[in-house]
Amino acid sequence: MMVEKMVEVVSIAEARERDGLRMVCLAGVPSPWTEAAKGIFRVKGIDHVLAQRGEGEPQEAAAQWVGNVGVPAVVFGDERVRSSWVDILLLAERLAPAPALLPSDPEQRALALGLAHEVCGELGLGWSQRLVMIGVALGLRGGEGFPRQVGEYLAPRYGWQDGADEIGKARVLDILGLFSRRLDGHEYIMEDRLTAVDIYLATFVNLIRPLPPAQLPLADMIRTAYTSTDPDIMAACDDRIRSHQERIYQRHLELPVRL
Repeated sequence: MMVEKMVEVVSIAEARERDGLRMVCLAGVPSPWTEAAKGIFRVKGIDHVLAQRGEGEPQEAAAQWVGNVGVPAVVFGDERVRSSWVDILLLAERLAPAPALLPSDPEQRALALGLAHEVCGELGLGWSQRLVMIGVALGLRGGEGFPRQVGEYLAPRYGWQDGADEIGKARVLDILGLFSRRLDGHEYIMEDRLTAVDIYLATFVNLIRPLPPAQLPLADMIRTAYTSTDPDIMAACDDRIRSHQERIYQRHLELPVRL
C-alpha cells in the first residue's frame, strides 16, 4: 500500500544547498514532462524536493544553477543535470529498481522506450500538441489558448515553421490512435501492469483533456489553453484513452494534483 508523503517545495537557493534528489519546476503550471517525473518518483517512493523560484529570487535563478535547460531539471547529488525524460526515467530506475517501470525483457524494454518516445520525445504527443497550441495562440487555428506572446515565445523552442500546427495535429491523431488500439481490452499499455508509458500517457493527456478542477486545480487561462476544442483530436482522445487516464491517476498518481 502506497504511503502518502507530502513533497517539500523549496526555493532555488535552498535546493542548491541540499543533497539528494531535487527537481526544478514551475509553480502552478502542469507541464506534462514535470508531472510525469513527479509520478515516477511517487510510484517508486523516491524522496525528493521540488525547487521553485522563491519570492525575491531573480528570474534567472534556476538557469544560474542548472543552466538554460528548461523544466523539469533534475539534480542528484553532484551528478550532471538531467532534463530529458529518458535520462530522468533511467536515473529513477537506478535509484529505486523496484517497482520497475521498464520491462526487464530486452525486446519489451525497447518497445516501452519507443512508446514512451511517442509521448515525450520530439514530435511525440506532447511536442505535437504544443505545436497545435502554438497555432491557436498565433491565431492560425480556431479556439482560445495562450496569449499570442506565449505562442511567440514557445514557437522557436518547438521548431515552428509554416504548417507546423497541421503536422502536429496529424501526429497527435496518429499517436492517440496507436495507444487507443493498445488499450483495447487492456487496463495498461504493456503486459497488463504499470510501466512508465502509462504514467507518460496519463499525464500528457492533460494537454488535451485536463483532469476536472477538483483533481487538477488550474488558473482559468491555463485550463482554457490546455483544453482542446479540435473535434478530430477530441474524437481521437476516445473512451479508452480517457478511462486509462482516470485509472492511472486513481490507482497510482497524486490526487488532487499539487502544482
